[in-house]
Amino acid sequence: KERCSLVWIMPYEKAEYTKNADDFDNYYDSVEICQASADVHPKAAIQLRNKYMVDRSDEVVFYVEHKSGGAYTTMKYAVKYNRKIVNIAKNQH
Repeated sequence: KERCSLVWIMPYEKAEYTKNADDFDNYYDSVEICQASADVHPKAAIQLRNKYMVDRSDEVVFYVEHKSGGAYTTMKYAVKYNRKIVNIAKNQH
């Protein structure tokens, strides 16, 4: 049986969440803070969080139009670790 959930994984706790926790908790199946990225520089935190999400996933949905940037780097990481990839940007043209 396939299972899907909508999880918001923050690279570190954001003020937006702190101020509106109830709304976010009601919208998402779960809200988490990636502990691996919580204490590093914010630019590094995003990439660490992205790798964490790929590591936890069997299938990853991307919107990647260019062969550069953080989303592209994460997509290459997902391919390297044999995750199923869906790039919805390809379907937009």
